[in-house]
Amino acid sequence: MAFKKAVSLSNQFGSEIVILHVITEDPYRKPMFFLDDAKIAEILDKMKEAAYEQLKNTVNECASDISNKCKIKIRTGKPAIEILKEAEEIKSDLIVIATRGLGDFQTAIFGSTTDKVIRHAKCSVLVSRKPNFNN
Repeated sequence: MAFKKAVSLSNQFGSEIVILHVITEDPYRKPMFFLDDAKIAEILDKMKEAAYEQLKNTVNECASDISNKCKIKIRTGKPAIEILKEAEEIKSDLIVIATRGLGDFQTAIFGSTTDKVIRHAKCSVLVSRKPNFNN
């Protein structure tokens, strides 16, 4: 949903889209504590390749007419921090981000990536909410 909004804005304003996927560092280290650093690096490389291919397919399916304006980037780290770093590095005018809606309890305990990005971004942030068909 957020990507479709970004594509719509790109069509309207002729802007470039940087599609950023952040692989969280912790999940690939903790369950695999028995692996050496080389094996973990290999797994991380495969995760990056898979994420890149999936995003490339999404661009081809949803934005083939502007695929030349879409750039895919894969980073590792804490999602909010990496999103904010990328936005500053490329001097982004707008961050388009989705929210999963974890619920008040989980958000209070863990905080949400979207909330952190909204509070710390130096540019505007457009939040795309997943439609709720239960209401």
